[in-house]
Order: sequence, then C-alpha cells, then structure tokens
Amino acid sequence: MVLEQLLQQARAVEQAWSAAWVSLSTVPTMPRTIADDTPEYVRVYTPGAREMLLNIVLRYAAPAPVTSADIEKVIAPFRAHRLPFQWWLTLGGEPEGLRECLRVLGMQTWGGATSMTLPLADWNPSYPPARAADLILRRIATPEDATAALRVICAVFFVPQSPMARWTTQNSLAQVYVAYLGGQPAAALATMRQGDVVGVYHVATMPFARRRGIAGNLLILALRDAIQEGCTLATLTATPEARHLYEQLGFHTCGLLEQWVPGHELTRALVYGHSPVPGRGIS
Repeated sequence: MVLEQLLQQARAVEQAWSAAWVSLSTVPTMPRTIADDTPEYVRVYTPGAREMLLNIVLRYAAPAPVTSADIEKVIAPFRAHRLPFQWWLTLGGEPEGLRECLRVLGMQTWGGATSMTLPLADWNPSYPPARAADLILRRIATPEDATAALRVICAVFFVPQSPMARWTTQNSLAQVYVAYLGGQPAAALATMRQGDVVGVYHVATMPFARRRGIAGNLLILALRDAIQEGCTLATLTATPEARHLYEQLGFHTCGLLEQWVPGHELTRALVYGHSPVPGRGIS
C-alpha cells in the first residue's frame, strides 16, 4: 500500500511536468511548439529548434511489453524534423521493456531528479525568515522583473534565454517570481497550476545570495499564492543540492524522474537525418 501511494505521488509529479511541457504549445513564439497529449504519452516537439528544452517524450504508457517498433512510432516527428530529444520516465512505474528499448535506440540516462510532493492543506512551514534586510520578494510585475527572473534562471542552470523564456516569462500559464537583494536579481522560480496541483519549476539562486533563506522564502510566497487559488498539492523535482531545502519546507520524496538523452551516435543520426542503425531501430 505504501509503495502504491508513493507511485501515485510520483505520477502526480510526472503529470505536473507533462502539463508544463504541453503548455509550451500555447506560447506564440516562433518556431511554434507542437504538443501531442494522448492517453499513451506526451510528446512535445519544436520543428526548427534543436534545443532539448523544447523536445521530449514523457508519461509513456503501454499495455504490453514495449518494442523498438513502438519507440520508432513515438519518435517519428523527431526523426522527420531532425530534432534531438529527451525522454523522461518515473523509475519503477515505466512499462516493461521501455528502458531496454531506449538503450537499444541509443539513448542514455544521465540519472534523474528526485520527485517530491507537499500536501498544502493546513500547511504552515516553520522556515526562518531570510537573513537580509534589503530583500524584496515578489511575483514579476514589470518587464524589468521578467528580465531579471529570466537572467537568474538561465545563469544558474546554464541554459539559453530563448527557450527558457517559453517556460517562464513568455508563457501565460506560468507564474514567475523574483527576489532582489540589495537591488540585484538574486533568486527566481516559476509555478504552473493544473486543477488543484501546483508544479514548481526552475528554482534558482545566484551564488552571491545563497544560504540566506531567499529561495525558501520566495517559494513560500509562491505556494501561498497557489493555496489562495485553490491548490491542495505542490509537486517538484529536486537536485541533490536542493533536496534539503524542500524537506525543510515539508516536501517528501516519492520517487525518481529518470531523464534520458541521445548518445553521440543517435544525436548524429537525428541531426543529419540518418536512418536507424540496422538491428537497432526496429524489432
């Protein structure tokens, strides 16, 4: 029973990420992103953009053991548009044979992120105030706020601004928050709500502002806003460095969202339009 409950929570995390990925199709920036949200999988691809922040498969389900032919059907748009892509799965909840077929295809896992959830009913975090007198925390309200938040997230995660803007400041479904310390952009994060679940994404703190409780207090502000909007559950994925922060706020580990990316050979095949390697693409 406990394992089933944990798997349900882990699937809630995966579903929140799925909804966030699908939201990219609502952003009017060119090239437009296409999202296929089916009972079997979520597939997001952006023809003309070879950025893995914009191309993925996740929430894959199958009633029978997965074959390489099944995988090829799902990834057909990536091959057609020559797009490297990610594939995410909840470890332990994936269909039989999926991980083996991904390896045969030429994907490799780079580990993953810890899935965590937080029930928001009666949530009252015992988290200390930030240790800074000249600190401002707020939801972005101006173009300057949007620029500051985007700059922080991109600097901390080493990602380009153009695709990340689709996830945050250009995305009408995202709520973006920023913190200033001494007038300088110090931390940022985004949330996205789906029904009564709020997903938390891209929590980032600049090096000069760390270990002052800034990200924790910014997240408290964002979650209190979500509670006022009727959310009863928060989800996120955590790096090893950030996990302690989220535990202090009351989040609990429920699983691992495993992240797969193409190896060198598959990347070349995708980018240059090569056919599947004999014996690897179809079974």
